[in-house]
Amino acid sequence: MCLVPLVGLLLSVALTGCWDIKAIQDTNYVTAIGFDYEDSQYVVYAQMVDFANVAKQEGGKSGQPSSVWSGHEKGGTVIEAMTKLYQTSQQRMFWGQVSSIVFTDKALGHGIAEYMEGLIRFREMRYTQWVYGTKEPIDRVFLMIPFFNQSPLGSILHQPEENYRQRSYIRPLRLQKIVATYREPGSSAQLPSLGISKDVWKENGKDDPKLMVDGIFVLNKNKPPVWVSDDDLLGLRWLDRDTKRSNVMLSRNGAPAVSIIVDGPKVDVMPETTNTNGKPVYSIRVRAKYYITELLEHIDASQIEKEAVEVVTSEIERTFEYGKKKGLDLYQLDHILYRRKFPLWSKLTRNGEVPLDDYELKFVKVELELLHSGMYKVRDHGKDY
Repeated sequence: MCLVPLVGLLLSVALTGCWDIKAIQDTNYVTAIGFDYEDSQYVVYAQMVDFANVAKQEGGKSGQPSSVWSGHEKGGTVIEAMTKLYQTSQQRMFWGQVSSIVFTDKALGHGIAEYMEGLIRFREMRYTQWVYGTKEPIDRVFLMIPFFNQSPLGSILHQPEENYRQRSYIRPLRLQKIVATYREPGSSAQLPSLGISKDVWKENGKDDPKLMVDGIFVLNKNKPPVWVSDDDLLGLRWLDRDTKRSNVMLSRNGAPAVSIIVDGPKVDVMPETTNTNGKPVYSIRVRAKYYITELLEHIDASQIEKEAVEVVTSEIERTFEYGKKKGLDLYQLDHILYRRKFPLWSKLTRNGEVPLDDYELKFVKVELELLHSGMYKVRDHGKDY
């Protein structure tokens, strides 16, 4: 008797097949989560996008606005609020596609620890989401549509990197970086802040609001969160090694004269032992390359470099002074002291129990190197650059 057919039959019966697989259209995919805090309860927002419309856009731009939904529920914990959303979700909700997390200023004021507890333990979530704070209503943030009726997945909320490469002012951060920074001794997490610009763009003569990064929320375990406008953070970009492209305008008699682009800064922040008053002092060195994008007046290359160095140095010093005045460690000087001179840090902060708030800036040294002048020629000592 041949046993091969019988064995094959038994194996085929044992196969599980795909009987319990869920079709894509039978699942609701959450693309962003928002957190608020109201009436002593956690509020969870969920954004969902029509992925069928997203797929159609791959072959060209859609003539119809993208469909996007925003819903919210309250609960005594984050997970309870998320679970309540299932009651009206119609179909299974899947959280593995979440690419962004947004906290309101109220949620940040309550503290992010309990929000993180629910997020990190939830098995469908990862550590790769972009994280933001906002002073705007979250449901309004979630309903912002990019240009040309594209999917919200193409907005700054979900894809901030390309925008940052063109304008490197405030670096986007992922959840893993926020968690790591928040837990490090002497560190303060700097959460990009999402705002809504209502009067820059128009569509067919009507205002077309768009998302923008308008500042940061400084988070410290020992202090309440503080919002800082991007206008007060001009020096921060020069101490960020991830800065890709940032503009500097040089003026003559109050009028624009030269525009340059600076990128790829190399930064060294060195804490000194102490000065005569027992305070730590810091020296900051920045080296970067630049190129000229506009030359409205004929100025020698050496003079352009000299004035650009002065502008960058001034911005670094002003942001330092602003942070110190507001009690904000914008340059992470507390953590730098912890890393490089631990005994001194331990003494001044009582081993991390109090933040470092009494320090000085010894000097700022900026070195800039001209890469090229684009389509323009600049002269210096008889030579063209």
